[in-house]
Amino acid sequence: MIWSHHKKGSVTIFAACVLGTALNLPAADPAFESPAIGRFTLAPSQGKELLKQCSRPTPRDVSEFWKPSSHDVDNLELALAKYLETREKAGQANPPKGQAYHRQYAGFTKQSERFIYGNFYPASSATGFWKDKESKQVFRVCDGGPAFWGIVFRVSTKTFEEIHFNGFG
Repeated sequence: MIWSHHKKGSVTIFAACVLGTALNLPAADPAFESPAIGRFTLAPSQGKELLKQCSRPTPRDVSEFWKPSSHDVDNLELALAKYLETREKAGQANPPKGQAYHRQYAGFTKQSERFIYGNFYPASSATGFWKDKESKQVFRVCDGGPAFWGIVFRVSTKTFEEIHFNGFG
């Protein structure tokens, strides 16, 4: 991996066809793991950077950013496992199973509606330089495959939309 620092306090990891071990997960493990120690709600000032993902689409036409409450993020995480299960039953793409994910969240407003963007990445990729930085700096991976993904949560209806996965280099 090549690490490069950007001016605004975010870091990008360029990963062409790396993380092979993260993508060769046991198919029998249905658990979607989101450990409490890997949950980070970013300051509104980081919202714009969080939406600058290089390998997947992110929301457009955002009017402002805000910091989701713990309650908002709890609602998102409680609904997420059921949402992913529904997608799986429908034969839709999902993140790899059996993976413990770290998450970064930022609230944003679009057309007067509040949303939360979630940036998900394998806990195993948040080591070294990242120790104690995930709460303040955007974790961004170029390529890397479907273990790196983002999703939009509509706060008013507690529903998901715009799930996107990173591609391969």
